[in-house]
Amino acid sequence: MSRPLKIILGIVLALVAVVVLALAGAYVLVGRSGLPQVTGELDLPGLQAPVTIHRDAAGIPHILAENEHDLFFAQGFVHAQDRLWAMESARRAAHGRLSEVIGDRGLVNDRFMRTLGLTQAAQADWEVLDARSQAILQAYADGVNAYLAQAGSHLPPEFKILGITPEPWQPVDSLVFGKLLGWGLSNNYKHELVLAQLAPRLSWEQLLEILPEYPGPDVIPDAQQAVRLGRTAQALLDFQTGWEEALPLARPDQGSNAWVAGGSRTASGLPLLANDPHQGLSMPSLWYEVGLHSQDGYQVVGGSLPGIPGIEIGHNARIAWGVTNARPDVQDLFVETLDEQGARYRFQGEWRELTLRQEVIQIKGAEPVTLTVRATHHGPLVSDVLEEAEEPLALRWTGLDPWPLAQAILELNRAGDWEEFRAALAKWELPGMNFVYADVEGNIGYQMSGAVPIRASNDRQGLVPVPGEDGAHEWTGFIPWDEMPHALNPAADFFASANNRPVGPDYPYFLSRYFQPPYRVARISQHLRQGKNLTAEDFARLHGDRYSAINLQVAQVLVAEATAQDALQQAALDALAAWDGFMEAESAGAAVSEVALRQIIRLSLAPALGQEGAEQYLTLAAYPYMYLQNILDDPASPWWQGDRAGLLSQALAATVAEIQAELGDDPAKWSWAGLHSMTFAHPLGSVGPLRPIFNRGPFPAGGNWNTINSGAYYPEKPYAMGLGPAYRIISDPADWDASRSILPTGQSGHPFSPHYDDQIAPWLAVEYHPLPFSQEAIQAAATETLVLRPR
Repeated sequence: MSRPLKIILGIVLALVAVVVLALAGAYVLVGRSGLPQVTGELDLPGLQAPVTIHRDAAGIPHILAENEHDLFFAQGFVHAQDRLWAMESARRAAHGRLSEVIGDRGLVNDRFMRTLGLTQAAQADWEVLDARSQAILQAYADGVNAYLAQAGSHLPPEFKILGITPEPWQPVDSLVFGKLLGWGLSNNYKHELVLAQLAPRLSWEQLLEILPEYPGPDVIPDAQQAVRLGRTAQALLDFQTGWEEALPLARPDQGSNAWVAGGSRTASGLPLLANDPHQGLSMPSLWYEVGLHSQDGYQVVGGSLPGIPGIEIGHNARIAWGVTNARPDVQDLFVETLDEQGARYRFQGEWRELTLRQEVIQIKGAEPVTLTVRATHHGPLVSDVLEEAEEPLALRWTGLDPWPLAQAILELNRAGDWEEFRAALAKWELPGMNFVYADVEGNIGYQMSGAVPIRASNDRQGLVPVPGEDGAHEWTGFIPWDEMPHALNPAADFFASANNRPVGPDYPYFLSRYFQPPYRVARISQHLRQGKNLTAEDFARLHGDRYSAINLQVAQVLVAEATAQDALQQAALDALAAWDGFMEAESAGAAVSEVALRQIIRLSLAPALGQEGAEQYLTLAAYPYMYLQNILDDPASPWWQGDRAGLLSQALAATVAEIQAELGDDPAKWSWAGLHSMTFAHPLGSVGPLRPIFNRGPFPAGGNWNTINSGAYYPEKPYAMGLGPAYRIISDPADWDASRSILPTGQSGHPFSPHYDDQIAPWLAVEYHPLPFSQEAIQAAATETLVLRPR
């Protein structure tokens, strides 16, 4: 799932002078005046009947409407009340329209998004929706616009600081936001660019050895079949890094956890379900909780995404569901062959005309830029975003096809049993997700969703760019829905998903090589397999678990085989020897193990890949852990360079030197939190005087990439925590009012709201707030009530 609020980092650099001049009066002039009305009555045009909105102590709106039109009108209204800036920044980024408000610093984002064509893809999505879903999207947009009209100039402070007046919301804005989310959950093409640079340095067998997380096909192609790219691969990576820095939603997620236990394992005798998507963390949170209740078909509560109608994670009166990224391989880069004029491309011996599209980018304070987007039948030439590209690269991505995602979400919210649940997910083609399921009849299930391509050849296993000319790697279709991985009521009476491979190697279709290592799913499965009389408290403890098996193995191997050369190195070994494998914030052993883990990988690969190649490999995030696991398990592995003890000793020395540079010479003061803290940052918080207004933190943080309670950092920027549980929820079909949840920060995106940061402390402590569902529970929990009346 990372987050629309952080638009490009250059936004603050371009406007520092304006912001600082305005700061003195910011609190009085634009602070509390932008807070929404949450009590009393409002008369709004567009409603068909009165709507009541009860907000509880956590700021969660529970909407009670007579009909679905008014229900989603009101959802659009409350989304805009609390998260308007996040919605505005996300739609501008997705449409490629940042330059209109921040000048030429938005061009990097806008050139890529216009080339990708998310707007055109979203417009195509609209055409495949049914009339009911289109009507709901329009009602949602009308609700957002009703708030804009009602608020007038009393908007959140970001709008006044940056001088932005929001345009009316359109249904396509909701759809393009869905495309942006899909991009962040499916962009494995970056891996192809990295591996295209590493592949020429290795044999194909060696390449597969360093990408080993799950067994691959038996056919091993000749190493010379790997397409060699010049500077284009690194240039595209650099370009991608530039705009992803400022738009976390575009960055790959770290992973997620979702599990469900059947009634034979719970105290209630009915299923219990938990979910925590791991995504980028910032101010405000990506997720927003809301209850949707209408008299004509909707009774649902959980996590929503501001900008999109409906509930993506949660439960209704009959079923509950949670999700993780299935990580299917849904992107391929094709190296195209163009003619000298760059107007045609060659395919299977024939020249075809490139498809051309003109895009005009308006730039604040400068002349417009006209961009010519070229595309083959594979997709847009993403290499055209570069000033110069040695190889033309076309991107084939399922997200550029039309899919009815918005309809899938709404049908999921209405589903009442397993069959209706699966029927809704059959339309959830992007992004590819793992769903766990529970219902009030006692059933539990698992379903993988998403359009997963069938390729004419998988000889490259989705690892590197392929030739576009010969037709050997065309997509020939998608895995049939009934053959997608799914199961109901297993003998073990539980399901656990943590971005791991969902099926064994005998599955007849290629899904991916991008699965996460199995440490989290193994830990969850162990607890569920041993569980009896499980309760929500047991699931909460599992949500908070920070044990890392791979880090403990690193510690044990170093203690057994590495040789200390001085007192500090011996102190590091002593910390590892006393450590229990839990990545707690105060732990010295956790700090040493994490730094050593990266040093072992770096030192073992540098002879083959070079120092730069080893660093590139570390950015792949998931692969390095299973590579390390394999060489730790095999003392005779050639990657030890013939001297395992010697390399481990080098890694120990490098680890101590790195920690010493950051934390000093006193091992008693070493801790994981000394390297690893969490700051919830807002883009305007990058301006010093505004930092205390918009940012929160830093906070000491535990966990890492492989702990259930994730404390992940972006691999290219160790060790500052940047990803983690973006939402935690435990749904209880035995008593829906006993369900509980928590956000990382708060419901509101307004820095002067009491709900901007009121959930940080309980989130850090792995605590929860109630998630009321019944009418009685909603009314009992209400602290503020607003009635919307038709004008």
